[in-house]
Amino acid sequence: MFDTIELEELHRKAAGDDLALASDDELLAAATSMARARAAFDAAELHLLGELDARGVTDRDFGLKTASWVAHVTHGDRRVVACRLGVARKLRSCLNQVDDALSRGELSFEHARAMSYAANPRIETEIVAEQADWIARGGEAPFKVWDHDLRYRSVMLDQDGAFDPARERARNRLKLTPFGPEDFGISGELVGDEAVTTAQALEHEADRLFHQFTREHNECPDLEVPSRSTLMALAFMNLVRRGAGTDVESTRGPGTDLAIILHPDGEVTTPDGTVVRAERYPHLFCDPCIHPATFDADGLPLHLGRAQRLASAGQRRMIAIRDGGCTFAGCDVPFNWCDIHHVDHWDDGGLTDIDTLTPQCRYHHMVTHRPGWTMTATDDQRFVWTTPTGRVIHSQRHNGRPPPDG
Repeated sequence: MFDTIELEELHRKAAGDDLALASDDELLAAATSMARARAAFDAAELHLLGELDARGVTDRDFGLKTASWVAHVTHGDRRVVACRLGVARKLRSCLNQVDDALSRGELSFEHARAMSYAANPRIETEIVAEQADWIARGGEAPFKVWDHDLRYRSVMLDQDGAFDPARERARNRLKLTPFGPEDFGISGELVGDEAVTTAQALEHEADRLFHQFTREHNECPDLEVPSRSTLMALAFMNLVRRGAGTDVESTRGPGTDLAIILHPDGEVTTPDGTVVRAERYPHLFCDPCIHPATFDADGLPLHLGRAQRLASAGQRRMIAIRDGGCTFAGCDVPFNWCDIHHVDHWDDGGLTDIDTLTPQCRYHHMVTHRPGWTMTATDDQRFVWTTPTGRVIHSQRHNGRPPPDG
């Protein structure tokens, strides 16, 4: 196998070079060479990820799927690794010519990714048969043009996928990507009649806001009229708030209830750990939905008792405050998608107590129940797994709050 340590050292050396003294020709040549090297490196990484995934090493030894393990040990984004792994699987299974072209530097990773997306199970045979043609086009046309043509070809081939009403709803997708403690990016795709209705509602609300801001600007020129993109964002938020406040019988206002947690150190957060500052959001403190949480001297949530087998709503809220999501190290599944696992099994006499309950995603819940795996709770309400080979895995907390030091 190639020397990955030497390769890493070479890249770090290149990253530390002082380019201020380089000539224009040297910069041009280096930019071209580095782009080709990146394509070759991408191909090598995809081969490595594909082989690692095929062997199931990370799942067997660490209880993590390949993408989750790589992201965990490199402190990267699992979604980025999962995307590259998906491309690796497709190149390994059927897009052999695309794989070779990527290794030779004739295509970029973006080309390979587009081809892997296009080769969905319904039209995989046709796309595979056309590999050579798309590789040749990739060397002639700008990527944007090439990608547009490939998408159009995929739609024409994928008659069932494009026009089957049963699949239309599943194509509606929306993702929230946190950019910081208070900022989120929204991306997704809306299709069909719902997409048209949503677009019209957003445009109508944005137009209403535009006229409102224009009137205010005419009365007071110091008040600026926002850009169209900002108006669309404000329109989106307005429609969400209205949709969440349609219960006319409610004694609360029309806004959305926000659960906030008052921590012993004076910090205010949502249950998932997002910091809420009163000076920035004073309106949230006028009529908030506050859930009291009781802590002991070490800052740990107290027990709520054992009245039933399943965790109560109060216990789930406390666990959300403490852990924030799946506690298996390296997993990024949020709390709302988790089961509540009894460390000491209920059938074996375990208690439904806060210090022996932990949130686990469905996958790691099954990992915990694998033969030979054991799990124990620590005194500071953390957890430890021991694998069949004796490897010890310590739990994690998503909210970034360190364990109490007493």
